[in-house]
Amino acid sequence: TGRRVLLAYGMQFMNQMGGINLVVYYVTSVLEDNVGLERNLSLILGGCINTMFVIGSLVPTFFLDRLGRRRPMMFGSFGLAISMMMIAILLSFSGTSSGHNTSAASVAFFFTYMLIFGASVNCIPWVYVPEILPLHVRSKGAAIGTSANALWNFFVVMITPIMTEALPWQWPLVFMALNFAFILLVYFCYPETANLTLEEMDLLFTRGDDDLLGKKLGKSTAVVRSLDRSGAWRKRGSDSIEAGYADQKILKDGFGAEHREKLV
Repeated sequence: TGRRVLLAYGMQFMNQMGGINLVVYYVTSVLEDNVGLERNLSLILGGCINTMFVIGSLVPTFFLDRLGRRRPMMFGSFGLAISMMMIAILLSFSGTSSGHNTSAASVAFFFTYMLIFGASVNCIPWVYVPEILPLHVRSKGAAIGTSANALWNFFVVMITPIMTEALPWQWPLVFMALNFAFILLVYFCYPETANLTLEEMDLLFTRGDDDLLGKKLGKSTAVVRSLDRSGAWRKRGSDSIEAGYADQKILKDGFGAEHREKLV
């Protein structure tokens, strides 16, 4: 249980520390002070940039269970990191003969950042956190995860004015590095949970049988199981049919006495 709560906290930490609320709250100030745009144009572009958040959010609304949890988080973090990297590169030319044009070009990557965030890192933590937590700690564990969201939201909002003033073009590199780190964190620490039942979720965290439960969705070694009308497990993948029926027996027996003792 402790591991699952820690994963919940970390998932919400990633939601905030990728730099989203710098863009949400301060994009008009950044466009005006760091990019060098006029006030009215910064306000208009700020509204348009935040609109991308809504457009991006349509992707997980319809396709999240098909895409899984891990892949959107990893690819989303990669896209956010690249967007931040490009913003830093383009802003670094400020003060040169081409500084105005390159700074203006950086606006495009604020759009890509917000679009990618809405399509990936925005919603997955709110789905992943409650589905990995066992029922007896779900409310408290979700609260701990949400506290991370609020705490690191506050942290980013408080340091942003100081950071953007002290690091006029380097500040995106901080969030670039964090987003690259999140890719590794998700890959090594966060199992796939899409389309798993509550019983399978417990098996995932107690037995660690990641191939059996489809940790890497879409890979040739993964096994995807579904319960048909007759109650038999159907399997696709490299494991044998007999292994599927053995797991079915464990589930039907209520995991068995030994398995119940292992539940966290």
